[in-house]
Amino acid sequence: MPTRPQGVRVVHSNRENHDMQVAMRLLPSIAAGVLMALTAIGGPAQLVHAADLPAIAPEAAEFFESRIRPVLAEHCYECHSARASILQGELRLDAAAELRQGGQSGPVVEPGKPADSSLISALRYQSYEMPPKGKLPDVVIADFEQWVAMGAPDPRTEDAAGGGVVGNAVVGEAAPKKNPRDHWSLKAPHKPAAPSVQSRSWVRTVIDSFVLARLEAAGLAPSGEADPRTLLRRLSYDLTGLPPTAEELAQFEANFSNADYEQAVDRLLSSPRFGERWGRTWLDVARYADTKGYVFEEDRNYPTAYKYRDWVIAAFNGDMSFDKFIVAQIAADQTGDPSHAPASGFLTLGRRFLNSPPEINDDRIDLMTRGLMGLTVACARCHDHKYDAIPTADYYSLYGVLASSTETPRDDGPATLVDAPTPVEPHIFLRGNAGALGAQVPRHFLSCLNEGEPQPFKTGSGRLELAQAIASRDNPLTARVWANRVWSKLFGRGLVTTPSDFGVRGDAPSHPELLDWLACTFMDDGWSTKRFIRRMVLSSAYRQASGPRDDCREADPENALLARMNRRRLDLEAVRDSLLVAAGRLDETMGGPSIQLTEPPYPPRRAVYGFIERQNLPAFFRTFDFANPNTPSASRPQTASPHQALFLLNSPFALEQSRQLATRTAATKSDGAAPSDAQRIASLYQFVLGRGPSEAELAEASVYLASGQSSDEAARLSAMPRWQYGWGAYDPLSDRVEFHPFAHFVSNVWQTAEVLPDPQLGYVLLNLEGGHPGDGAHQVIRRWTAPAAGVLHIQGDLNHPAPEGNGVVGRIVSSARGRLGEWPAAHGVAPTPVDAAPVSPGDTVDFIVDCQGDYSFDAFTWRTTLRLEREGGAVESWNSHDGIDGPKPPAPPSLDRWGQLAQVLLMCNEFMFVD
Repeated sequence: MPTRPQGVRVVHSNRENHDMQVAMRLLPSIAAGVLMALTAIGGPAQLVHAADLPAIAPEAAEFFESRIRPVLAEHCYECHSARASILQGELRLDAAAELRQGGQSGPVVEPGKPADSSLISALRYQSYEMPPKGKLPDVVIADFEQWVAMGAPDPRTEDAAGGGVVGNAVVGEAAPKKNPRDHWSLKAPHKPAAPSVQSRSWVRTVIDSFVLARLEAAGLAPSGEADPRTLLRRLSYDLTGLPPTAEELAQFEANFSNADYEQAVDRLLSSPRFGERWGRTWLDVARYADTKGYVFEEDRNYPTAYKYRDWVIAAFNGDMSFDKFIVAQIAADQTGDPSHAPASGFLTLGRRFLNSPPEINDDRIDLMTRGLMGLTVACARCHDHKYDAIPTADYYSLYGVLASSTETPRDDGPATLVDAPTPVEPHIFLRGNAGALGAQVPRHFLSCLNEGEPQPFKTGSGRLELAQAIASRDNPLTARVWANRVWSKLFGRGLVTTPSDFGVRGDAPSHPELLDWLACTFMDDGWSTKRFIRRMVLSSAYRQASGPRDDCREADPENALLARMNRRRLDLEAVRDSLLVAAGRLDETMGGPSIQLTEPPYPPRRAVYGFIERQNLPAFFRTFDFANPNTPSASRPQTASPHQALFLLNSPFALEQSRQLATRTAATKSDGAAPSDAQRIASLYQFVLGRGPSEAELAEASVYLASGQSSDEAARLSAMPRWQYGWGAYDPLSDRVEFHPFAHFVSNVWQTAEVLPDPQLGYVLLNLEGGHPGDGAHQVIRRWTAPAAGVLHIQGDLNHPAPEGNGVVGRIVSSARGRLGEWPAAHGVAPTPVDAAPVSPGDTVDFIVDCQGDYSFDAFTWRTTLRLEREGGAVESWNSHDGIDGPKPPAPPSLDRWGQLAQVLLMCNEFMFVD
């Protein structure tokens, strides 16, 4: 290892080498050309001072780690990393400072300016084409654009080669001296006594004592209790992911007491909806998806992945003890219970990395250690962990366990792991290179979690022993990590705000004694998640109101001391499910194959049963902050973006629920009478918000509905196409037009048959410039519809250019006023003016061309300009020759006034937030 200059500290992220060599062990046909287009972009490495590296917010770091780094690792590092055989363009993308420095042509990223970043233009295939084997999906490119717009936050603050100071070394303070084995999370939790507090009347549970003691020490008091309706809504969403009904809310509010509250908690915990809600929480950790990610020449799907999902839901509903839950997922083949077979999906449903064993095993090591124990063991793949007490030997001891396990396909569920006949005796891969073997290591558990030297596993691969060690009461991490995840889900903020990193670089707990008490109590209660949740939601801390507090803004701006409940927005599943509940359409069928949530006809099943596409996650999932299925999710971000409102405004699914909700309010009453407008408005509020409208809300809604008839008609007319194309006949006696839309659109020509001449009608067609009529009974018609009232002025020229034939005749006919003009044209041009024709909204004006007896040589052109002087002075213009519209798919019916009112309620904060 190079000698480190005095006073230089090398800083790195907790996941520094995750996916470091993904591309290097993949198919050469992929790796050889990745990012070759960047050969003109790069530059020399330099030392960077600590002040030059911006502070990274946890959510920004998580965005980079979950959405940016895996793509760089999979598609870029082969040619642009410290381990590239030939460093293309002198550009490295495997370290933060190297990426910011750029290459031969300077920086590739302009923080905050995606449009000015050559990296983005290359990904878009504009300046260069990278990766050259195929453009990345638009959603992935959008992630990079968002990352650059955020300022390109990059938590990798160490030379990716491991050790050394070239690149992004930080000049400054000396390395920390503290022994990492003395870290708080590696010490056994103890069960402390409840601290004494002054405001004893607020304390309902031991949890409250710990919370209140910290508040009183800071000179703060807890908030008052939330109102009964808010409490029941909070409970319902937290425990089942669904809102309470209006009837449940009214009854709870009318009879509210502590006993009623406890009964509601027990009812919701026993609901089958509980497993669906908390099963989805676990699936985030398990990086569940129904597809494999990037693979070649094989089925991209995991056809039976849903069996694992259903097993998880059943396990939470049955309150399987969490220690057994862990063991079943790591060593299902050795539990002796065949019903646990689907649990193997925990390990086997990850990304396939083109079936590269080192990458697959690295993903599984990361899942077990970061997901279950909050330790970034995968950082020790290439060298000893720089901060945590995890030597490289520990990484490869776990690698040996997985390498000694064989993946066996199953037709009725996810593939399972079984022990190989002969266990592998693992070697350290020098610098993570599987082709460079170092010292042999035994298969054993992590050394930092043993008092002395870890003892080698004795049975088979050691996978069962590993599972039991992770799920052991003697392990100081597992219960703490799960306790913190549950707390974070219920309170909106973890006691440890880095829920997947309990190491030296993670955040310390805000309430360390409370975290220990929770972990010990959880294990004392038989590792029961339901009993654990019950303890939390019965506390006064959980029952606090969430309103802002002026006295806390400076003393505790992040609400770490929990002087109030954190206000939380509904997550993706709760949003979608709640829309279906309001519309009266939610299908509560449980289990079964995954369904496509984003494609019509939109299924009314719960979102937890949706198909998860790992490589191309649909925009709907990304818009509402769904967990990245490529990596164990620490927590979901909570963002507020215009895209979320635009989804609720414009998506066919959201419009469908608004329309169905409005229809639901029109149902006849029990006596057979139609409901009044006031009753329908009340129903809307009941279905959406679980309450009736106030007098002011009822009055506003009534006024809105009463003023909406003309607006609805205007919206309908505005949505209509301005031009329609067809054929038919004009009756001069009645001034009526028979109009038939053309059925075929071929090469920008509307016509009566796929191929002309039509056996019955001949050459009847319309194109951009004009067209050709048939006989006297088959005229061609270009129809214009008036969007508003006003006065119409028309200028035009009807041209019959052929020297043969006897010409054509053009007519302009108004549906309201009959024939506005008639002009013959033979072998030349005839002007076709119409001046000051009044029109009303919805009136049609037909431009009809007829033969004059003989319909040979009747091709014509007719260019027209229409100018509408609206009532009020506005002027609009149209030109027939600006374009010709082809067939369009039928648009969904626009929302009427009732549907719009329903949509407004479905978008309001009262609906979209838990509190």
